[in-house]
Amino acid sequence: MLYLKRLSIKNKIKLLSFIPLIGLFILGALYLSYTHSKISSLESVKELIVIDSKISLLLHETQKERGASAGYLGSKGNKFKDILENQRDLTNNRLEELKKYLNLMDKSLLIYGLNEKIIYVLDEFKKLDSLRNSIDDLSVSASKAISYYTNINKNLLDFIAITSKNGFDEHIITDLTGYYNFLMAKERAGIERAVGSNTFAQKTFGKGMYQKFLILVNQQEMYLNDFFIYGSEYADFVNEKLNAPIIEEVQKMRDLLLAHGANNSIELNIDSTYWFSSITKKINVLKEIDDYLSSNILKEIDEEISSENNFFSTILLIMIISLFVIIYLLNLFIGSINRGIDKISKGIEQFMDYLNKEINEINYIELNTKGELGDLAKLVNKNIDRINGALEKDLLCVGEATITLDKVEKGYYGCRVKSQAENPQVQVLAQTINRMLDNQQKVINGILTTLKDYTNYNYMNSIQLDSPIYGESKQMVDGINALGEAITSMLIENKSNGQTLQESSSSLLKNVDELNKASNDAAARLEETSAAVEEIASNVNANTQNVSKMASYANELNQAASTGQGLANETVSSMDDINTQVSAINEAITVIDQIAFQTNILSLNAAVEAATAGEAGKGFAVVAQEVRNLAARSAEAANEIKSLVESANEKSNQGKNIASQMIEGYNKLNENINNTLSLINEVDNASKEQKIGIEQISDAISSLDKQTQINASIASEANQVAVSTSKLADDVVNAVNQKEFKGK
Repeated sequence: MLYLKRLSIKNKIKLLSFIPLIGLFILGALYLSYTHSKISSLESVKELIVIDSKISLLLHETQKERGASAGYLGSKGNKFKDILENQRDLTNNRLEELKKYLNLMDKSLLIYGLNEKIIYVLDEFKKLDSLRNSIDDLSVSASKAISYYTNINKNLLDFIAITSKNGFDEHIITDLTGYYNFLMAKERAGIERAVGSNTFAQKTFGKGMYQKFLILVNQQEMYLNDFFIYGSEYADFVNEKLNAPIIEEVQKMRDLLLAHGANNSIELNIDSTYWFSSITKKINVLKEIDDYLSSNILKEIDEEISSENNFFSTILLIMIISLFVIIYLLNLFIGSINRGIDKISKGIEQFMDYLNKEINEINYIELNTKGELGDLAKLVNKNIDRINGALEKDLLCVGEATITLDKVEKGYYGCRVKSQAENPQVQVLAQTINRMLDNQQKVINGILTTLKDYTNYNYMNSIQLDSPIYGESKQMVDGINALGEAITSMLIENKSNGQTLQESSSSLLKNVDELNKASNDAAARLEETSAAVEEIASNVNANTQNVSKMASYANELNQAASTGQGLANETVSSMDDINTQVSAINEAITVIDQIAFQTNILSLNAAVEAATAGEAGKGFAVVAQEVRNLAARSAEAANEIKSLVESANEKSNQGKNIASQMIEGYNKLNENINNTLSLINEVDNASKEQKIGIEQISDAISSLDKQTQINASIASEANQVAVSTSKLADDVVNAVNQKEFKGK
C-alpha cells in the first residue's frame, strides 16, 4: 500500500486502466486457444481420414487378390493365373504407397493403439510372399489363404474403426461411423467373392463354406442397414449406385449359390472367372461409393476447418481492434489529464522564473478544461496580468533594440529603436544604438555612391566624408579609393596598347588581303591547268585503249585470214576429191548404161522366144516385157545421172578456180594485215609513252594544286585572324574611350 501511495497520479491512472485490459486479453487468449485446439483436432482427423483412404485403396486390392487366390486354388491352378499375377502387382503398389505416406506423416497422430495396428499389419504383410508361393504350389487350402487375407483386412478395418471415434464434431463422428459400416459391408462382399470363386471353381462348396457364405450375405445386409442409419444423407446416392444392372446380375449368381447349398443336386454351371469378374464390377461400384464418402467427409472437415479458421480470425481481429480502441481511448483520456497537469506545471514554473527575472516574457496557461485543473490555470493567469503590465514597456524597448541589432547583423542600417522605455538605462542603450547607426550609414552611403559610379565606368570620383573616421571603416574607404586609382592606371595603359594594336592590325590586314587574292588567283589557274591536263590525259588514255583494241582486232583478222586461207586450200583439195569421185561415177554410169542395153537385148530375145512358144510362153512374155521396161528406165536414169554428174563436175571446176583466187587474195590480205599490225604496235608504244608523261605532268600539277589550295586556305585563315585582330583592337580602344577616367 505504501508503494501505491508513492506512485504519481499518471502512474496510478495507468495502473487502474490496464487491470481490465489484461483481464480482457487473458479471456480472449483462452478462447483463441480453445479454437486453435479445435482446428488442430480437425486437422488431425483429416490426416487420419487420408490414411483411411489409403488403407481403403489397399483393402480394395487385397480383397481382389483374396478372391483371385481362392479361385486359383479352387480350380487347381487351371484358372485365374494371369488375373492373380496382375492383382499381386496392384496390391504391392498400394502397399508401397501406404508405407511412403506413413513414413512422411506425423507419428504423434497415431494414438489410441493406431500405431500398434499399423505395425501389426505391416508385419503380417511380410508373410505375404511366403503365402503367395504356397498358393502357386497349391500347397495351402483355400480356407487358410482366405483367413490370412481376411485377418489383414480385419486389422486394417479396425484401424479405420478407431479413427472414426476421434472426430471432434458429432456430425463428423456420425459420418465416420457410417463410413466404417460401409467398409465392413464392402469387406464382406470381398470375402463373398473369394468364397464364390472357390465354390464355382470346385463346382461345390468346400467344408463349412456354405455356412460362411450365408453369414457373409447376412452381415452385408446388416452393415448396410447400419450405414443407412448413420449416413442417411448419402442414402440417395448409394441407392442410385446399388441399382446398377451388375448388382442384379451378382444377386442371381448369389441365389444360385444359396440354392446349391440347400440342394446339392442343383448344378453350378457358371464359370468361376465370370463370377469373379461380375462381383469385382459390383465391388468397384462399392469402391466408387467408398471414394465418394471419404471425399465428402474430407470436404466436410475442410469446411469445418475453414469455418473455425474464419471464426478464429474474426475473434482475433475483434480482440485486436478492441485492444487498439481501448488503448487509444485510455491514451486519449490519460493524455488529456497529463497535458493539463504539464501545462499548469510549466505555467507555474514560467511564472516563478519571470518573478526571479530569469525570463522577460510570460505567457498565459492555455487550458480550457473544466474542474480543478481549469480553476488552477485561471488563478495563475490572473496573477500574470497583475505583474506583466509594469515591465511591458521595458521589454518592448529591449525587444525592439534586439530586433534592430539583428537587422544590423544582417546588413540593414536604416532601422532605428523608436520605443520609449521606463527604465533609464534601457533608454540610454536605445539612444546609443541610434547614434552608431547614423554615423555608420553616412560611411556606407559614401561607399555606395562611389561604387555606383565605378559600376557605370566612371572613375573620376572618390569617397569624401565630412567627419573623420577610424579603424576598419577608414581602411575600407581608403581601399576603395586606391582601387579607383588602379583601375584608372590600367585603362590608360589599355588605351595605349589598343591604339598600337590598331595600327599594326591595319598593316597586317592589307598585306594578308593581297596574299589571299594572289593565292586564290594561283589556285584558280592551277585548277584550270589541272583540268586541261586531266582532259588531255583522258584523251591519250582513250587513244591508247583504242590502239590496243585495233591491235587486238587486227590480230583476230589475221587469224581469221589464215583460217580462211586454210579453208580455201581444203576446199581445193575437196574439189579435187569430188572430181575424182565424179570420174568414178561416170565410169559406173557407163557400166550401168551398158548393162541396161544388154538387158534390153536379152528382153527382146526373151520376147521372141516367148512368142515362139505360143500359149505356154505368154507368162514369160509378160516378164520379158517388164524386164525391157526396167532396162529402159535404167538407161533413162543413167543418162540423167550422167547429166547431173557432168554439171557437178563443171561446178566443181568453177569452185576450184574461185578457191585459187581466194587463196591469192588471202595471201595479199595477210601481207597487208602484218604491215598494219607493225604500224599499230608502233603507235601503241608511242601512246603508252605519252600516257606515262601526261600522268607525271598531271601528278605534278595535282600536287602543286593541293599545295596552292593549302596556301590559299592559310592565307584565308590569316585574313580572318587579321580581321578579328583589327576588330579586337577597335573594340579595345572603343571600350576604353567609353569609360571616364583621369588622363583620358
